[in-house]
Amino acid sequence: MSNKIIRTTNTNVPYYWSENKAARSGNGQFSTDGQTLFSYNMPIGKTVKGEKILCDYTASAGNFISSTTSQHVGVAKRKAFSCNITVVDLVASFCENC
Repeated sequence: MSNKIIRTTNTNVPYYWSENKAARSGNGQFSTDGQTLFSYNMPIGKTVKGEKILCDYTASAGNFISSTTSQHVGVAKRKAFSCNITVVDLVASFCENC
């Protein structure tokens, strides 16, 4: 098995996270090590006891960080159902230690 990081599109980064595989977007700003999902270097998702948890860092959830991070969260939210990802909007209580 290879530990090679898969280079892919933004759309596919959350899929690889759900499969516990390391991947990054073309510019490297949206990535995963297979356990944590990152927007830039900030964790926006984490694997907890085998479950993928995405923190909703968007304005509509009241947790806005940046437009790009909101876009990354949006991409992952669109993959949430098909990739078995849970989205939480209680960022302060759940994701502060991501």
